[in-house]
This record gives sequence, structure tokens and C-alpha cells, in this order.
Amino acid sequence: MMLAGAQIVDSGSVAYRHNNGESVVPPLPTLPAPAQAPGPSSIAPVQMQGLARVPTKEAVDIQFSNITCTVKLGINKGYKQILHGVSGRLRPRQLIAIMGPSGAGKSTLLDVLSGYRTTGVGGAVFINGRGRNMKRFKRMSCYIQQDDRLQGLLTVGENMMVAADLKLPTKLDRYEKGEVIEDILTNLGLYEHMNTRASQLSGGQRKRLSIALELINNPLIMFLDEPTTGLDSSSCSQVVQLCRSLAHQGRTIVCTVHQPSASLFALFDHVYVLAAGRCLYQGTTRNLVPYLDQAGIPCPIYHNPADYIIELASGEYGEDKLTLLTTKAENGRALEWFEHPDSIPSMEGLRKQYPLSLLKEEDSHNGDEETSQSNQRSVLIKRGFMKAKRDSTMTHLRLMVNVVVGIMLGALFINAGNEGSRVLENYNLLFAILMHHMMSPMMLTILTFPSEMSVLSKEHFNRWYSLGSYYISITIVDLPVSIVSCFIFSVIVYTMSSQPLDIVRFLMFFAISLYTVLVAQSVGLMIGAVFNVVNGTFLGPTLSVPMMMFAGFGVTLRDLPSYLYWGSYVSYLRYGLEGFIGAIYGLERPILDCNQALYCHYRYPRQFLEEVAMSPDMFWWDVLALTVAVVVFRTAAFVLLKFKLSAMR
Repeated sequence: MMLAGAQIVDSGSVAYRHNNGESVVPPLPTLPAPAQAPGPSSIAPVQMQGLARVPTKEAVDIQFSNITCTVKLGINKGYKQILHGVSGRLRPRQLIAIMGPSGAGKSTLLDVLSGYRTTGVGGAVFINGRGRNMKRFKRMSCYIQQDDRLQGLLTVGENMMVAADLKLPTKLDRYEKGEVIEDILTNLGLYEHMNTRASQLSGGQRKRLSIALELINNPLIMFLDEPTTGLDSSSCSQVVQLCRSLAHQGRTIVCTVHQPSASLFALFDHVYVLAAGRCLYQGTTRNLVPYLDQAGIPCPIYHNPADYIIELASGEYGEDKLTLLTTKAENGRALEWFEHPDSIPSMEGLRKQYPLSLLKEEDSHNGDEETSQSNQRSVLIKRGFMKAKRDSTMTHLRLMVNVVVGIMLGALFINAGNEGSRVLENYNLLFAILMHHMMSPMMLTILTFPSEMSVLSKEHFNRWYSLGSYYISITIVDLPVSIVSCFIFSVIVYTMSSQPLDIVRFLMFFAISLYTVLVAQSVGLMIGAVFNVVNGTFLGPTLSVPMMMFAGFGVTLRDLPSYLYWGSYVSYLRYGLEGFIGAIYGLERPILDCNQALYCHYRYPRQFLEEVAMSPDMFWWDVLALTVAVVVFRTAAFVLLKFKLSAMR
């Protein structure tokens, strides 16, 4: 029997079908304030009519058994067990809340159930009575993480169209995809923000857009990590009402929630409470109060049951209460507090209901609907160019920096290229150009790519595209920007410093410049893929120092000790500097003018080449070496990126 004053109004409702077969969710009732609340709730419920596209497949029943998770604390710091053999059942057409205090293991359990975390995990997860096939499971599920990982430079409509192009079958035309997008955005209250950039949305709108993007391919299972964090009470209510409506249309939706208000708690159909990696309760929200009453730990009058169970889980009433509740809940195995527990099908019954022949048919059908690699690359390249056009850092600032630095270097070394008395100054200019081509692209990539990693990990995990398609697209998109910015810089510096006006020499100079930029970007990509911004900004310049040491500037190649000479072969700056020297002073360049001094020691280019111990005939070998460096570093960056995505899980 429920305690008076601690009663919670049942918010459950089930979907029904009209005679035409269309699934409809009844309008949500207005929820009165719980009797124990000190005052009436100020949150007005949002009327959700439900999406037109209801799931076409049967809802999914998820069962997990004896789930453990152990994480490594660090080098020589041992391991910590987060989950201690928890079990549970996630019924279809339910909005399920995983609750618990900070550190209870809510997000870890969600990571394990969604398949996002696989390292250090034990136990078993069953889908409709059978062991989970991860490939099939990912096709029917999505994971929306706590931070809203969106493409901020794209509008709501553009984000949705990109998602539709990547996730819907290519046989659908633009108008059919538009209908899907319009239906989702209208129901989520985002249609009037179609032309608003994602970076300009409010917190609640960003959260709803994150959900909208995953609804494109109509998933049967949705996992949301702390969807109400950082939102005001009205936005929280809207998001939870939305999830509730989606669940009652035939989806299984699981959310982690830290400490909901009484009215918000009442919107959930089912709750799973964790404390220190163990289950204290699982069942309907309306059964929580009688459960605590039967356990001998009744919820006080005028107390929010959600707050009270969190207080219990935090150990505020003693560790013995935790042990008592864990035992009573059988660490998640007890199902008696579910709604109609006697009608819950067994594992054997689920296997009969979903035979293997049906799964085989679904797999073949889903395989036909998956978009091809070429379509993925096409969509990602199109998205990349849209972002590049609007990106003030990677595009606009990058072009501006190349213009400004080009003018500064050109003014500092004006007319140094043709004067015999200023050959050493010109040599310094060539090395300064190399420093610019090395540091600017590398540091820019190190600073910006880690922020892109969060979006990549979400989209890649939710099967928007393959990692190979993404990597090829960012390489292609960045190439025109690199070529244009490098060409502008080269024209400014080359002409202002009065280098020889020969188209062949200029093209050689430009080719070496571009190759150096591409190698530096590849190095930055390697560092940015593995390290965060703080560590990357330290590591990037640190690794650049040996590259400069072995380039042949300051210490000529002939003066390098024999035990360090190997460094000149791995320094791409050596090949860049040697290529510059070949372009400017090679090709049998004639004697230089000597107008600014009585004696010009290096007016004969051959004499200067002998002094710096560089051959003028090595240009094509330098180009080949830089080409190899680009391929090796780009491949290494891809491997490291793949490793980092795996390590994150």
C-alpha cells in the first residue's frame, strides 16, 4: 500500500492504433503536483503528438546479466571496479531512467549497454532473448552523449540534411528526405529555427537537435547520457516529454538522470537506481514508494521520492540501508516491481517470438539500405566545404596570416634575392619561410582538431560513416585552402624579395612550399588525433626542434657528427631547405649582381652551394622524399586516429 503524501501520479500511457494501422500516442495529461511537494509545479507539460514515422519493426526487449566494468586508473595506479555484477531488464515502449549519485556508475552502465564501452567489461547483454550481435545492435540503436556534439557552423536544416544524406537510403530523393526532416523538426519544435546555426541555439534546442539528428533513421533503441544537464526546468520538461512520447511510439529509450524534480521523475515509466556500482531498485516509478515502504525505509511525508532514493544511495542513512536494498533488488534480478511482472516474457519466449529467420531477413534488408562509401565521401566533402567557407579560423584567419606574414618577410628581406652581397640574408629568408610553413599549419591543426574529435567519435559510433570516408574527405577539403594560401604567400614573398623571375624556379619554390605545408599538417594531425590541446601545443614545437637541428641550417650537413647524421634523413625540413636552394641557386644560375658592396664573396652561386654543402641537382629527390613523408605521416595519423577512437571506448 502506498504511503499517503508520498504518492506519485502515474504518468504512463500506451500507444494505440487507429483502424488504418497508424500508431498514435494520446496527448499527455497535465500532471498535478505531488502531494509531498511544498508548492505546485511550475512546469507546464508539452503536448507531443508523436512522429509520423513510427518504428516499423517490433520493439526491443533488452536484458543484461552480471555486468562488471573495470577501469585502469593510470600507470602503476592499479584498477578500479565501477560496476559490480549488476543485472536488469529494459522493457520496450518505456522511458527508463538510470539514477544514482555522482560516481554510482550511471554513465558507465549506459556506455556498456549502448556498446560504447567494450574495454574491461564483463557479463552479457541480450536482445530479444539472444546474445547481442554488436553490428546488428548498432544498426537499431543510437547514443546521444551528455555534451551536445554538433556541427556549429551549419544551420539546423543543413545538419539535418547531412544526416539524412548519410543515414537514409540513397534511393530516396530530396523531397522524400525533406518530408522526414520536416516531420521531425516540427514535432521537436525546431522547424522555425531551420536557418539558425547550431552554435547559436539555446541549450534545450541543442539537445533537441541532437535527438533529431539520430531520429533520421528511426532507431528502435535510444541511449541518452544526462539529457537534462545544464537545462532550465522548462527545457528539462520539454526534453523528457519528447523522450516519453518517442518511447511510447514503440522505442526503448534509456536516460541517465542525476536528481530529477518530483514532476520530472513522474514522467519516467521505469527507474533503475544505482549506488556504488550496485542496483538498489528497478521497477516502475509509481512502485518506488511502496518498495521502500516494504523494505522498512519509508519515504517521509512531503519528500520527493527521487531525492530520497538518491540520499539513500549516497549513504546518508547508513551503509546497512544500501546492503538491504541491494539484497532486496537482487542486484537488479528482481522483476516483481515492474508493471504486470507476470506478463513479462521469458528469454525462451522472446526467442520464439523473434526467430533467427526473421533476423536474417532484417539483416539482408538493412544491408541494402546502408549508404555506400562513395556517397559518404560525397556528403562529407560537401559538408566540409560548407564549413570551410564559414570557418573564421581554419580558412579566413589562415589566409590572412599568410598574407600578413608574407608582406612582413618580403619587406624585411626586400630585394635580397638578386644581390650577391646578401646571399646569406636570402638563405636566412628561405629558412624563415620553412619555419612559417612548418609551424602555422601544424599548430593550427593541433589547436582545432581535438574539438572535431568529439563530433567524430559520436557520428562514427552511431554509424553515420566510416572512418576512412571521413579521413579522405578532410584531406580533400583542406587541399584547396592549403594551395590557395600557400600560393598567395609564395607570390608575395617571391616578388618582394626579388627572387629570380623565372616561372620554372617559382614553380619549384611553390612546390617545395606546398609539400612542406602538407607534411606539417600531417604531423599536426598525428598529434591532434592523440593528444588534447594542452599537451599538443607543448609536443608540437618540441618535436620541431630536432627537425630544425638536422635541416642543415646553422650546422651544415657535412659538419654533423657521424652518429647524428641519420637525423638529416628523417628531417623533412632538410629536404625543404635543399629544395629551396635548388630552386633559387640551382639550374646553373648565372653570376649575381654586386651593387651594394665592393666585394661579394657569394656572387658565384656554385661557391655558396659548396659552402652550405648542398647539391643543386637534388631537387627531384627532395620532392620524392617530401612525398614519402606526406604519405607516411598521413597514414600514421589515420592509424593513430583509429587507435584513439578505439581507446576512447
